[in-house]
Amino acid sequence: MNIQPISDSEISALKVSSLPTRPTAPAAFGGRGYTASEMKAAFDMLPLFIIERLNALIAYLKSEPDDYSVARDILTGLSEGHTLYDLFGEIREGSLGDRLSVLGEALPSALTDIRLELADLDKKIESASGEIDNLLLDAGGPADMLEIEEGGSEE
Repeated sequence: MNIQPISDSEISALKVSSLPTRPTAPAAFGGRGYTASEMKAAFDMLPLFIIERLNALIAYLKSEPDDYSVARDILTGLSEGHTLYDLFGEIREGSLGDRLSVLGEALPSALTDIRLELADLDKKIESASGEIDNLLLDAGGPADMLEIEEGGSEE
């Protein structure tokens, strides 16, 4: 479905203000000779037109999900002509990651770098664990910091 806004010309033709000043007067007197039923119909024309277009839009939006008709019409802006339907396909196929970036780097490449760094870190930890049985780091306490600030001994 091609969803289009209601144009000004469509609105103008259906507005009550488009009727002559005296629509029930005979044509000879500048009217249209409308009956009471025709006058009511003239007042209903624009709201009914809007309701018809709105119902068509709602039916379109509620169309079968296998059709993805709405998704085919919504552009994502990721590339020329790229739609939500295309994006859904990339998610299903697993190729969406190629479109994403982390800190300016393509996601697959960034993930590969992270994996390599983790593997390297794991190797370093394994090799270091054989050399160090117990490691104790003593950063001191607040009293030690006062001694340093006052020019005391640094042990």
